[in-house]
Amino acid sequence: MKKEKVPLLFFLFIVMFPLSVFAGFINDRSNDDEEINAAFGFQGWYSQADAKWQISFPYISNAGVPGRIESELSFKKIDSPIMIFKGGGKINQQFSFDVVYGFGSITGGQGTDSDRFMPSSGEGLEFSQSRNRVSGDVKTWEINLYYNNKRFADRQGGPWGLTLGFLHYADNLRMTQGVQTVSIPFDGTTFPPLGPFPPNQVLNCTYDFDWNALKVGVLRQADLTKQISYTGTLSVYPLVTYTGEGFWNLRAGVNPTDFRLQRPNFVQKSRSGYGYDASIGLNYEFSENSSLSVGYRYLSLYAGKGTDTTYFADDSVTVDRLDWVTVTRHG
Repeated sequence: MKKEKVPLLFFLFIVMFPLSVFAGFINDRSNDDEEINAAFGFQGWYSQADAKWQISFPYISNAGVPGRIESELSFKKIDSPIMIFKGGGKINQQFSFDVVYGFGSITGGQGTDSDRFMPSSGEGLEFSQSRNRVSGDVKTWEINLYYNNKRFADRQGGPWGLTLGFLHYADNLRMTQGVQTVSIPFDGTTFPPLGPFPPNQVLNCTYDFDWNALKVGVLRQADLTKQISYTGTLSVYPLVTYTGEGFWNLRAGVNPTDFRLQRPNFVQKSRSGYGYDASIGLNYEFSENSSLSVGYRYLSLYAGKGTDTTYFADDSVTVDRLDWVTVTRHG
């Protein structure tokens, strides 16, 4: 049985500076009633991720069978160590904020491109499937407003707090080294033979996932000892918008039925999405101004009922249905 390594390291280091340092003098935090007014630091998120989407359109086969064509792309193991920089501060005794920016590199991902005919009566036929190698990068930034975040607010306050924020998350992927794994002629159309794509069909496609989400959440913080504390956060994303942009180089050309040569040659959009985000961590306070944290985070985003717009070489456009798109990243 193959064992998978599950990454658990989430937060690496948070360095907190009292605002008085920047004013030219230092206030020692000699008791629990004094607060940290500003915090800066960095985090390492050793994350695993999967993403996929599906489009479809109505179709009647040459035999007169009604149904639809489905095209699904999945991206597995688009894992990445993400470096995150974070800074925040106190607004008043109860409210605080932080700003987060993170980026990372993706290598060793596995992609699958599947096409199938689904008759209205069921019993679908998968007539084409190919696999590919996936690389790219991941970027994220967010802005959060907190109520009763104990890092900044009254340390004697209750254990519960609230958060309201905005998240932007993006995976920018490149697909290479195509291998055909299913090839069945369908309605007069043939597909590449099984095995690696031929030399005249070098796969070099791109696809970008782009998410924007409004976040509402609750956090719980409590001290276990004088130096050790824990924080748990559960957030939902009730309003999520999605944009996906792709360039299929093997479909691009100058013939009327070819995709256009300009990037992107298809765009997906959805304004009907949601998601959730959960994290838990332990914090060890080395001194008044520095701490070390470890933890785990799980992020999931979903959108559906969108559009898939394809741009052709003759400037014509078709609009199909984006059934759904989803991504999860955790670690």
